[in-house]
Amino acid sequence: MISSQLSGKSVLMVEDEYLIADALCSAFEMEDVHVVGPFPNVASAMQALDQGVKADAAILDVNLSGERVFPLADRLMADNVPIVLTTGYDGDAIPRDYAHLERLQKPVHLSELFGCLNDLLARSVASH
Repeated sequence: MISSQLSGKSVLMVEDEYLIADALCSAFEMEDVHVVGPFPNVASAMQALDQGVKADAAILDVNLSGERVFPLADRLMADNVPIVLTTGYDGDAIPRDYAHLERLQKPVHLSELFGCLNDLLARSVASH
């Protein structure tokens, strides 16, 4: 289903809806992608990063039970980790500082998510 860009990579997942997180984890594992998490909130993902967890890319749900994911996005951007935001909101709900990030509308289709992550990783490799 996916190209070799993602195979063997680690993807940080922050998603508070268990069924979505579980389905995505299963799909990634079938494609030889290591999922870091899934984390249901910003604090648990930050704690993992504080403990030295590394990721090649990140999938961040914008709204985590009322909590916004942007403090985590700031940290990941500072570390040059490519990010895909997932949201049920339209683009107007995304603050201007994050408008440049890739954004996928929920419900996210796996082929679209894999394609987006592949593109991000390809650009990340090309820019280094």
